[in-house]
Amino acid sequence: MDMATTPEPTQTPHADAAGNADHGLKPNAVSLGQSLVFSVASSAPGQATAVTIAALVAATAYSGGVAVLITTFPMLAIAYAYHRLNMWTRDCGGSYMWVGKAINPYIGFLVGWIMLAGYLLGTVADILPIGPAVLSFFGLPADNVAGSLLTVVVAGSLIIATAVVGVAVTARFQVLIASVEYVILLAFCAIGIYRVYIEHAPGTVHPTWEWFSLNGVGGQGSLIAGMLITVYLFTGWDSALYLNEETERPERNPGVAAMLSVVVLGLFYALLVFSLQGAAPADQLQEHGGDALTFLATALVGAGWAKFMALAVILSVLGTTQAFLVSAARISFSMGSDRVLPPLFGRVSQRFKTPAFATIAFGVFMIVATGLYVLSSSISGAFDVVVSITGVLFATFYAATGLATAIFYRKLARRSLGDLVSTMLLPLAGAVVLAWVAFRSILEFDTDALISLVAVVVLGVAMLLVATLRYRSEFFRLRRESFDPDSEATR
Repeated sequence: MDMATTPEPTQTPHADAAGNADHGLKPNAVSLGQSLVFSVASSAPGQATAVTIAALVAATAYSGGVAVLITTFPMLAIAYAYHRLNMWTRDCGGSYMWVGKAINPYIGFLVGWIMLAGYLLGTVADILPIGPAVLSFFGLPADNVAGSLLTVVVAGSLIIATAVVGVAVTARFQVLIASVEYVILLAFCAIGIYRVYIEHAPGTVHPTWEWFSLNGVGGQGSLIAGMLITVYLFTGWDSALYLNEETERPERNPGVAAMLSVVVLGLFYALLVFSLQGAAPADQLQEHGGDALTFLATALVGAGWAKFMALAVILSVLGTTQAFLVSAARISFSMGSDRVLPPLFGRVSQRFKTPAFATIAFGVFMIVATGLYVLSSSISGAFDVVVSITGVLFATFYAATGLATAIFYRKLARRSLGDLVSTMLLPLAGAVVLAWVAFRSILEFDTDALISLVAVVVLGVAMLLVATLRYRSEFFRLRRESFDPDSEATR
């Protein structure tokens, strides 16, 4: 069905007659397969599992795989909402534009700000482990400050350079590193299944059917606590949507890639957790929570072969950091083009057809912030907070997108039971679950995390005032749009 809107909507700058953005980015540069890899890489299966599997085992009493599979369903509902909204209108700002048009432009701006905060903080959190991982891979002390700093600068510069040169280069880079990372991870999954489930090797944890229950071994686990962690695991699957202006068949492929990536991630994470969590006792796993996958690989095959797992984690960090950086640059580029952020962010490189200024600006921020973390132990606690609030920020704008879908397609939902379920009930159900997860997470925040979250909101409101009073953006004059099935023909 044609995803058109009510007649004569107010258009944003750089939009065609149908409301689709035309920012001058390079069209048809990314294939469906590359878009899928980009979304999966943004979620970082290797890196994300490495830093969360210990906490997941503790929270769920070995039923973390079940929590992953259950969390997949609301995420898939939201991914479908993204797909429907992308069929309506394409803009590299994604939910910022959709919420602005379907609900309210002021709310759309705040959603865009939350998106930027989530991706920027996530970028910093993602690249933090790369220094110790690279040093460990080469047999050097993981706590060497100079080595960590050098690694961050070199890796960060490589990521920025490939992101600026062009999205086609970025996509090929993602496919290359992902192919190596996933082969390594799957190989260790096979080893884990054999050593833990079949061989019951000495030092491993004997599996039971309670690993596949809702509350884990002895009923000591918590599905809710597990879902709070697994929401963080999934963050980033929406990255393909911010390349929608640069993707082949932009009305279809980005949304399809997002849905496929959620399914792939759900199965992949469940496999990783079920196959590897029993490689070592829980108390030992907790002692190595910061780099649990390398520790588990060592327990399975020894330190020599475990270097391949360290390589997988390094590649995962490179992939997700670049994907997050590219996504943040596109979102800010869209907002800069609409003059709700400083106009410099809305500039596109005529040579590379990429938002070069936004990419470089956020890349430099990433390197500097990570360098401060490495140099000052007093800042380390602050970055623990960064990891804590990232999941909440993502869950919040995912939920807002689900709500925008239901509001935009509310007239279509009256047409049939199928339309009611697909355009109203599924997006709302996904939104409610993720909003609930965000709320429960906030209730468990410590003071530092709460202050940081409030700071993000306050700064967003301040930027909103600047955009309305100083830049006087036309974005805030957008009229609310909704899909009217009676005025459209099917195709």
